[in-house]
Amino acid sequence: MKINLKQKIYNKLPEKNRDKIAGVYHVCRAIKNIVCWLLIIALALTVILSMVTRFSGKTPSVFGYTLQRVSTGSMIPTLEIGDVILSRTVSDVSEVKEGDIITFKGGAQFSNNHVTHRVVVAPYTDDNGKLVLQTKGDNNNAVDPVIRADSVESVFLNKVGILTKMYEIFLSPWGLIIFIALLLLVFFDELINVVRIATGNDIEEEESVDEIIERIQREDREKQLEEAKRKRDETTKD
Repeated sequence: MKINLKQKIYNKLPEKNRDKIAGVYHVCRAIKNIVCWLLIIALALTVILSMVTRFSGKTPSVFGYTLQRVSTGSMIPTLEIGDVILSRTVSDVSEVKEGDIITFKGGAQFSNNHVTHRVVVAPYTDDNGKLVLQTKGDNNNAVDPVIRADSVESVFLNKVGILTKMYEIFLSPWGLIIFIALLLLVFFDELINVVRIATGNDIEEEESVDEIIERIQREDREKQLEEAKRKRDETTKD
């Protein structure tokens, strides 16, 4: 029977430590698989949300909540550049009140970008019968032009510090290197298995750690029985 590297390693381990090592191995493998799938899901969601935002011009919401990242300093000190904020999508603009921080789709005066500013004039009906409101950046001297109420998308709830830190880490050059290294580490086992299958070196089914330990213990018991039988036979001859 062909002995793989894992078997050779476990054959050299003291028998009293094999169960502990097997437990640690299973825990580490489970953690690796969880991290792997979490990364896959996070990356997939990021790609999907980015594509939807780009093609629809709206920030996607999940269960009525959205995440946005502040890109300008117009709301300093309330919101700093790079802050990730959690907002609730607006279903009824009449609920928006003065003092709320809202995100709306800006018109030509905002280069058609999304804007997050504070409401300084609550929604009201103008002379043309349209529902409008007015906003202002906390760090700006002048108020914004009047905007249509139907351009309002969400109301600010809170800053998400942990996501802000993650953005700062993974969007830096070193962060990208660390992120790529983690991905390679997580997928290392899978990459090796793919290579084995592709090269035809995975013909024999690899034993699990539990199977290896059980087989080694069985072989040890058989050796002990053979040794006891040999001694008994020698005693009988004498």
